Amino acid sequence: MFTVGGQRILVIDAQVHVWDASPHNQAIPDGEAYATDLLRRHRELDGAGLPPHDVERVSEHSLTRDVFEGGYVDRAVLQPVVLGDLFVLGFSPLEWHAEVAGWMPGRFVLSGELDPGGGQPGARGLGPRVRRFDLRGLTLCERRRPAGWQRLGDPWLRRTLARCGAAGADVVHIGVGPSTLPAPWRREEKSAPTSPPGVARDRPPRVPGWAEPVRAGSALPARTRAAERVAPAGFDVAQFRELARALPDIRFVLGAGCLPGPRLCRLAELPNVYVLLTEILPWTDSLDFAHAFGQLLAAYGPERLLFGSGYPLVRPGRLVRELAAYRFPDELRHRYPRFDTAAKRAVLGGNAARLYRIGRAVPAASTAVAAGA
Repeated sequence: MFTVGGQRILVIDAQVHVWDASPHNQAIPDGEAYATDLLRRHRELDGAGLPPHDVERVSEHSLTRDVFEGGYVDRAVLQPVVLGDLFVLGFSPLEWHAEVAGWMPGRFVLSGELDPGGGQPGARGLGPRVRRFDLRGLTLCERRRPAGWQRLGDPWLRRTLARCGAAGADVVHIGVGPSTLPAPWRREEKSAPTSPPGVARDRPPRVPGWAEPVRAGSALPARTRAAERVAPAGFDVAQFRELARALPDIRFVLGAGCLPGPRLCRLAELPNVYVLLTEILPWTDSLDFAHAFGQLLAAYGPERLLFGSGYPLVRPGRLVRELAAYRFPDELRHRYPRFDTAAKRAVLGGNAARLYRIGRAVPAASTAVAAGA
């Protein structure tokens, strides 16, 4: 249990992954290269605090130690990402999440995934899975893989989401997943001058030479160009508007870095759209964060912003402390809405509790931690 301004608040991490990117699960070479990217991003965002094997494969011990010990996080939402073409047994599948949730009852809420590579046939049986696992939400990435492209305007998708919502999974994350890319503003600065119109931006780096099949000793022919391990994040905004308007009872959650700031803020006119702050939270000490967060706070209000760490890329304790103590710099204090105790209570856990139907009672194992601790 975390204390802000003398008040005890419920903290819910709305983006936690339990994944296995260890060598035995990698589909070489692309799975290995993707795992390398994840380790690099972890070192950039969270320092060298965790041994590599704890980042590659999340265990019950590391999950308990890094997420729940210390009393910063009370509950978490497990977001699955299968990536079956990069990892033999799946990267972060729902079945593993269900097993982990059984180890620690009352700690987790489960979410499912709608695979863009599977199309309409891949969505069959999703409704029964929602009821079987008590799923409260779904993850949908329009371009999870280069070969899989899911149009948000497809009629069958609208019907599927409506059925899943009626079954209990009425929160849909669009394009939210582990990111190996820099902060949103750094991506824009890096790619804006060099990307010609119509060309995809933020392509992942080439597969290292040592990972090429021939150099690794395989008899397969060498690749002439690197495979795009995961397609660039993004979605058709016009199609998304139609989808959100057609399904007013579904709450859609977008990543804070999924679109340029002004375009993302314009979507606040849709009352069933929320924003997950995971992609910008590691930089709370920068002016870029102050502007990005202030614009989202002004557009969506504190009632439609969600806290998320993206663990294990970043351990949530530091993010909770920094967000709970956050104040806008003096020069921006009158430009953006006040981020007071009530707003912090909503962003850190109140909004996620409402969306995912999580009780406000705190697990008995939680201990109180003050914001200044």
